[in-house]
Amino acid sequence: MDLHVNGAEGGLFLKRIFMNKFAKTLLLMVALFPVVVLFTTQRSEAVQINRFGIIDPMTNADATYLVAGKTYNIYFDTDKAGTTSFENRKLEYSTDNGATWVTLYGDSGKRFWTPFINMPIDPRLVSAKFRLSSYFDPIIGSKSYSEKIIGPYKILQPASITDAIATPNEDGKVTLAWNDNSNMETNYIITRYGPDGTKTFYKNNTTDHIGPLSYVDDQTDPNKSSVYIYKLSMVIDRYGPDYGTEDVFLSVKTKVPPKIIDKITNIPIIQTNPIDSKVSKYLVDFNLYLGDLNKVAVSGVKLNANAITLNIGETQTLTADVIPSNAANREVTWSIQPEIAEVDSAGKVTGRSQGSAILKVKSVSGGFTDACVVTVIGTPEPSDKEPPSPMTPKFTDIAGNPASAEIEEAVALGVVFGYPDGTFRPDEKVTRAEFANMIIRGLKPADEGKPLPFTDKNEVGAWALPALQQAYKLDIIHGYSDKSIRPNHNITHAEMIVMVISASKLPLNDKPTSLTDDGDIPKWAKPSVSKAEETGIIIVGGLPDGKFMPQAITTRAEAASAIVRMLKMI
Repeated sequence: MDLHVNGAEGGLFLKRIFMNKFAKTLLLMVALFPVVVLFTTQRSEAVQINRFGIIDPMTNADATYLVAGKTYNIYFDTDKAGTTSFENRKLEYSTDNGATWVTLYGDSGKRFWTPFINMPIDPRLVSAKFRLSSYFDPIIGSKSYSEKIIGPYKILQPASITDAIATPNEDGKVTLAWNDNSNMETNYIITRYGPDGTKTFYKNNTTDHIGPLSYVDDQTDPNKSSVYIYKLSMVIDRYGPDYGTEDVFLSVKTKVPPKIIDKITNIPIIQTNPIDSKVSKYLVDFNLYLGDLNKVAVSGVKLNANAITLNIGETQTLTADVIPSNAANREVTWSIQPEIAEVDSAGKVTGRSQGSAILKVKSVSGGFTDACVVTVIGTPEPSDKEPPSPMTPKFTDIAGNPASAEIEEAVALGVVFGYPDGTFRPDEKVTRAEFANMIIRGLKPADEGKPLPFTDKNEVGAWALPALQQAYKLDIIHGYSDKSIRPNHNITHAEMIVMVISASKLPLNDKPTSLTDDGDIPKWAKPSVSKAEETGIIIVGGLPDGKFMPQAITTRAEAASAIVRMLKMI
């Protein structure tokens, strides 16, 4: 196009030019006398997304299928220029071959955008395509749009059994019916406990099946009414032990002309033949009576959401529906990995640190479970009206503990958290993965980690993987001579102090310690222990008999204290 600039119009034209973002790289010099400037802009080429894929962080290779509830990383690249910006990036999935799309993540506004994929635990979700799309806005030229679609990927569902019931038939047989919500199990094992001992049956070839299943037990005693306990177990042997689901127990009294004893209710069941300890415990825990067999039994439990996303400190309350609605016992229990989020007895979930974890609700009667993927992604936006005031909870079990001050400080710093019941549990043991998570939360490194090279890296839980990768990159955590990392092993005093000093980057020394058990400290740990004593991270006067006890297991109180004192030194 031709632009003509002359006279008094020159100043206004320059102002418009420099206000226009498409011309910020142009330098136009206009003299006081009339000039004519002639230039041509060429239309920029459309930017393309060249590659887009999904990485399994456990293998650091392209994923061939996805397990619901597990976190996967994505990678992509484009041919955009450095001066071109992203706009309206989206990561979406489709379960109907692209007819409709569900947004997983929108544009974060960051230049380096690396969202992850975490599919909800939902039996209806067994296959999905994924689409990455973005508008590209160059400084010179017009916007362009590009998208990349990959898949479909098979979605494996590690969901639990629901709607299970044992029904006595008129002929004395028992029909077991349940809803299979997983496409991962090879088969079901049905274990029966009763007056005739323990028997095992199988429901085979259930892989890829989702929906109702049944099994008829025709090996009952047809001559007398008997009480049987059935245990339903899913066999998931193709994808590792991490995806096992909990067993479900059912009880039934067969329909055979009743004896006098069968008419008596509310008498505890007495097993005349020995059964295994699990069933004995089940009968005691559930306080099972003959009369209970005539009451409405629990057949499942269902959460109102199968995936939620929280900011750190944000809360959301889930509800659990015990099935059927008129079941005699509607009590449930809740559980989740406390390093990522907490849940109380009413189903209120609170985000604690970035990552994802699987929340489980379990019916007290029958042991039925349902799950929800909880993803914690960041910090809440501060209120415009009133700035947040940090508050450290008052724990009920740290009074008199030598590390009580450091415990409260560690919680305020977000290094470690308490439990929903108001306790801190200072004497509980700490695993190597848990301690790595604590120390990374204290350091808050900006860089991402790097893949773990250890032989047992598949034992690292998804909640701990980012922290362990960061700790490995920062040279805080090291493997053993057999090239393992042992993430679920309890961490010793010696291992803990070596990690703390490595994280501090304080220079080591060879000074002997004043610890009374200095001779017991491993050679590889002595420089770190010496530095910890010198800096006050270890206070000898606060140790029993002045002993470090290098092979003793670290407690939550000791971990919190060491990290807080280390943070004050750097």
